[in-house]
Amino acid sequence: MQDAALHGAQVPSRDAILDAATALMARLGYAGTSISKISAASGAPVSSIYWHFGSKDGIYLAVLRRARQYLVGSLPGTRPAGDAVRERLTAFLDGASAAFEHHPHDLRLVLGLGMLEEGMGAAAIEELAQYRVALRQWATDSLGHVFGLADRPAIADELARFMLSVVGGTAMARWFDGPVTPLPVPQLCVALLALARHHGLPVDEDRA
Repeated sequence: MQDAALHGAQVPSRDAILDAATALMARLGYAGTSISKISAASGAPVSSIYWHFGSKDGIYLAVLRRARQYLVGSLPGTRPAGDAVRERLTAFLDGASAAFEHHPHDLRLVLGLGMLEEGMGAAAIEELAQYRVALRQWATDSLGHVFGLADRPAIADELARFMLSVVGGTAMARWFDGPVTPLPVPQLCVALLALARHHGLPVDEDRA
């Protein structure tokens, strides 16, 4: 920071550094992203990056925390509107898909893909674990409302786990193919309804 100030240069903000680091880590992963690459992408001197974050692990942890806050904050509420199961399920999945589409970098960063990275610190692994707990609770609560499972939480949890496995697979595909792979909402809706029927839930009451 002092180096830049001495030369009269405007140092990019902490958020600007995080923006650059997020884009790089979402594309290249933790191992493929270096401090020098973040410096080049953000325009911030290496000394400024170290001043803000202390280390590469510090940057990665900050990136994960912000990604979790942004993505969790954009998720729809846990009581999707609709009088019938299909209406509620469609509203829930459309809202979830919109949130994931709005934060493609965050989705790729936090949906477990970081667990594949070597050299991550314990704090980053814990951050990913906390995110997955929060996401699973959101999905369980939402699907519990969709299917009326207040007294059957184990089934809501099973449905949530299945849904998140599909979301995780989509994130994995995007890791390799980019954002051309959308969340398969129609197919996911069919599959969740089929799982609900398997458990004897009344999901066909809204059929004509």
